[in-house]
Amino acid sequence: MSTRQGKRYTMSYKERESPKQDPYAMLKAPKGPAICRKCLAIYADKRWHFDEVQAAKLAASPRTQKLVCSACQKITDDYPEGIVTLTWSHLPDHEAEIRGLIANVETRAVSVNPLDRVLKIVRRKQELEVQTTNDRLAQRIGRALVRSYKGKAAYKWAHRDMMVRVTWEGPEKSLASKPAPRMRGKKT
Repeated sequence: MSTRQGKRYTMSYKERESPKQDPYAMLKAPKGPAICRKCLAIYADKRWHFDEVQAAKLAASPRTQKLVCSACQKITDDYPEGIVTLTWSHLPDHEAEIRGLIANVETRAVSVNPLDRVLKIVRRKQELEVQTTNDRLAQRIGRALVRSYKGKAAYKWAHRDMMVRVTWEGPEKSLASKPAPRMRGKKT
């Protein structure tokens, strides 16, 4: 005989959480090719890509759907999915190099997926904040900084992995204070 009459046993704690859903993702794919009004990215074959020649043709065609891609919409709404905070006592000395590194990482990411972009770079007293449209791009930037300048990177994800905060702290010693490498070979 059951002591719990009329109550059903649920296993809701075992249900899986839904995977990460981007609120800016297209709910319904357009029929035929589409082009972004702002960045001229092309949506065809269920993916976004850049092609200047094809973009010029599609922009001139009246049958092409013109819409705004999710990356441009995130930039307009100022909606970052990744934030990289750089703190380092020698940041002002290396800021131009670091901005170049960030631009190179972004260029590589955009060549694979045009929706991975840097929203903005904000300079504060002794830190630099980079906001990205995608969490993976923020992680890439953090790894590139560790590879290039050493230091430490910490990754913290928000609820259901919707956003990542990457905190990079530069090395304690300046890169300029490193001793020159010893040359092998002939002694002078």
